[in-house]
Amino acid sequence: MANESGRKLPNPLIRQVDTLLRNQEAETEVPVLTEVVDAAAKRAALLDPVLLEALARQLERAVLEHFGPEFTRLVEERLASALSARLEQSVAELRDALVAGLDQMAREAVSSAIANTFGTDVAPGESAPAAVAQSAPPKQS
Repeated sequence: MANESGRKLPNPLIRQVDTLLRNQEAETEVPVLTEVVDAAAKRAALLDPVLLEALARQLERAVLEHFGPEFTRLVEERLASALSARLEQSVAELRDALVAGLDQMAREAVSSAIANTFGTDVAPGESAPAAVAQSAPPKQS
């Protein structure tokens, strides 16, 4: 590659190496690729329990702030759905029990009224008309 004056442009890699060498001469503490990093010390710094606990709390807060409202909405929807189904089932069971109880009370009231009217005793489990038919004198024709 050449510029407008016809001179060849230096390779960018060569420029970077040249800049690094100039910096190395100016500063004595420039890191080089052959420098060894103490991996154990680096890992120990990353596994500091206090640092990990603080990071965990910060992450927990961020997750709750982000997902908290959505989580609450989902729980409320599922809870409302489950409660609605259970409430419908309970109301149906209660209605059936009330109807059965009312039927039984009506039968007992009718039997008691017939027994009082005709002066007969109705045995448990026996219907009032059957008790009246047994105790009534036979009809004369």
